[in-house]
Amino acid sequence: MSRGKTENLFFANEFALLKDRWSRTKDNETLAQMVELLPPGGDVAVGKAIADYLRVKRPDKKAINDAMWREIDRLWRNLTIENGILQPEAYKRIKQIYFSKLEDEERYDLKTIERQHRRWASRDRPGQNF
Repeated sequence: MSRGKTENLFFANEFALLKDRWSRTKDNETLAQMVELLPPGGDVAVGKAIADYLRVKRPDKKAINDAMWREIDRLWRNLTIENGILQPEAYKRIKQIYFSKLEDEERYDLKTIERQHRRWASRDRPGQNF
């Protein structure tokens, strides 16, 4: 079964996005989506079985955490670089936005947020464009 030009462009873009996300996060859900989109040997049943197996394994939140820290990094850049706010004040605002729940507030003090942000920002991220 051949695909039309529009469908091929959609497939290539979606697969490239999934591949970039998986290279950053290494999470099972993204890998399952990739296997469903491009099953090994072209066998859809095999791709579905592998995807189901990957999804049954204990779910992880790597993709969700990666997206959250990406948003935090964008907000931090906006606050510090574009608006000229000092870093301590920027991290206070980030804490108010992202970590205002009681259980998060105890776990994430300003130094922890800064350390996690620097750790996230220092990683090599292929396909990261912002």
